[in-house]
Amino acid sequence: MAVLQLAHNATAAKLVNPPADVAQVTADLLSYVVDGADHIWSVNSGRWDGKSSFYDTTKHAFPAGFVYLVHAELTKRGHNVHLIRKPHAEPLGPEKPVVSKFEPYDFQWRALRQVEKHGRGIIQVATGGGKSVIAKLIMARYRRMTLFLTTRGILLYQMDDQLKEIGLNTGQIGDGEFKVVKGVNLGMVQTLVQALEEPDLNKEIRAIVKSIHLSKTKDENLSREEIVKIAKERFAEKTKKRNQIIKILEMIEVVIGEEAHEAGGESYYKILQHCKNATIRVALTATPFMRDSAEDNMRLMAAFGPKLIIITEKMLIDRGILAKPYFKFVDCTPHPKLRRTSPWERAYKLGYIDNDFMLQAALADALKAKEYGLPVMALCVRKEHGQKIEEFYKAAGLRAKFIYGESKMEIRRRYIDMLATEEIDVLIGTTILDVGVDVPAVGLVQRLGGYKAEVQLRQQIGRGLRAKKNMPNYAFIADYTCNINTTLNDHYRQRRAIVEATPGFAEGILPANQDFPWALFERKAA
Repeated sequence: MAVLQLAHNATAAKLVNPPADVAQVTADLLSYVVDGADHIWSVNSGRWDGKSSFYDTTKHAFPAGFVYLVHAELTKRGHNVHLIRKPHAEPLGPEKPVVSKFEPYDFQWRALRQVEKHGRGIIQVATGGGKSVIAKLIMARYRRMTLFLTTRGILLYQMDDQLKEIGLNTGQIGDGEFKVVKGVNLGMVQTLVQALEEPDLNKEIRAIVKSIHLSKTKDENLSREEIVKIAKERFAEKTKKRNQIIKILEMIEVVIGEEAHEAGGESYYKILQHCKNATIRVALTATPFMRDSAEDNMRLMAAFGPKLIIITEKMLIDRGILAKPYFKFVDCTPHPKLRRTSPWERAYKLGYIDNDFMLQAALADALKAKEYGLPVMALCVRKEHGQKIEEFYKAAGLRAKFIYGESKMEIRRRYIDMLATEEIDVLIGTTILDVGVDVPAVGLVQRLGGYKAEVQLRQQIGRGLRAKKNMPNYAFIADYTCNINTTLNDHYRQRRAIVEATPGFAEGILPANQDFPWALFERKAA
């Protein structure tokens, strides 16, 4: 077998003059089925197999996140593979940094040690397992210029508050702020991706022309020369900003991606490609490799590397770190106009949004939860649905608040605090509450939005699993649906199958028509 050289830096890897069979093995290993390939003529006609690869067969190059995978496969095949790289950045902080008033769990320390050993990879932590603690341990241990990436403003502010509490210097790129420090920089993925987009002068001209066309002001009389001048100014400004962002990213030594399953698109990948000196790069997520696209799933590894540690729901539940969940699947009386064959959009509107029978079933559970002093989180997908739930609950005497995508940050944080202090009974939210938001201990999670996505399902269940401090450590999860409709029933079966297949969840599924064991909690005094 061949003696091979595999060279890599923080972003790119290359096999040095590999034999043809080694190149082919690597190309196959890093290949994936292109999205929508089964609808492409060349695939259906047998001219193409519908696959692409992250391996460049001309340059024998591939993203550095695949180094471990390629090295392991070639070694397994009997090749002697020599890795050529610069050492990872060394930690500058204490071996056991203090990041909170509580001692981190042993698995959180293990996660840090894995980062020290391997430099890069994915830390899979079930929701409620303390991803923010692991992130802070990494930041405080390395004490190098760090980029903490998130897609959600509320997560950015939560982390900023926590870092200030432990004395770390923070900067912010996103949500209208631009302050860069040599400590920890909290970056919004959307802001960075937009800034990294290559400016296009013709695109700027078209944008101005379109604006003039829609405008009823004096600007509609601008000459061609004036339009071009304005476009050039915008082009120059965006180019300057892009170059500035690239220089900043090249200074970063540690990258941490929060809820990094969202790296499936090209956004995280594009940002990390510019972090050429970030030899420490870690993805934190409860749900890696669960996207529908094979390319998206592989891009997560391309950006960050392989899994370093897996912390499951069952382990956390068994240790009391998460609440023990009970699941009730509620097949609601259908809307009179809902049919077995109703198409998806009509079925969803009649089955969920306009279904008063479902609202009555959910209201009964919410009222019962209030009776036992359990905070309730009701989760939906669409704004109009959330507004209807809020009105329905309030009419029944529940103190309910609704937050959604357009809600201002201070409103979101205030309503979450109100649920924690029992100023409200129910917090209703769209998908902005699904991911990473630090919510108080919720006794009942109501899934009123259906759908079948595994990532969303696990994140929503996780809203209720945080350990309870002032009540028995249990969580009730209610999933409502209308199984009369074929599509809605199919989605329900997929959701239930995920719960049934998850150790720690499956044991808590209640038989059909059986209510939650409310007696686990003491009835709250009137």
